[in-house]
Amino acid sequence: MQLDDEWHGDGGIRLTAPLSPALHLGAHKILTVSTRYARSREEADRPSVAGYPPPAQVLGVLYNAIFLDLVDQDALRMERMNRALTHLPEEEREGMRIIDLLVVRPSLDLGRIAAEYEPRLPGAFRFATRGLGTRETASPDLLSVIMFQDDYLKRLIEIGEADAEARAPEIRAFLGRP
Repeated sequence: MQLDDEWHGDGGIRLTAPLSPALHLGAHKILTVSTRYARSREEADRPSVAGYPPPAQVLGVLYNAIFLDLVDQDALRMERMNRALTHLPEEEREGMRIIDLLVVRPSLDLGRIAAEYEPRLPGAFRFATRGLGTRETASPDLLSVIMFQDDYLKRLIEIGEADAEARAPEIRAFLGRP
């Protein structure tokens, strides 16, 4: 994106600890919204592709490694640090503090939902994505990243609203609101 005379990109590419800015600004609570669907054990054990993975699968895994895995790793590190800090008296924590963390995730696999909308892509774009093998994988995460169709985005908003509503009591309690 161009701002004045300079070009800027998504800072998340270089941000290896996405929760770090909030910590440095003094946060005591962090509500993190992830786009990574938490697969069940059964889903995780089922292969996404049969045979050699197509480029779309490889690109989706790389995207997840660059963006989504960092949020998960950072949240896991924070949870481990919180557990360790509970075993220390406050005066021995060397300025470190326990941070309340709530990670909110979609209840549905966004890659699978993107696959439902793939037939509605413009012809040339659909041709290109299918050439990368988006129809050869059960969850084409690559599509979920590059698809900006109105109907798909509306569906994502609906899912997000429903998920937030389903967890509203938990989110309100986390935020300290009745």
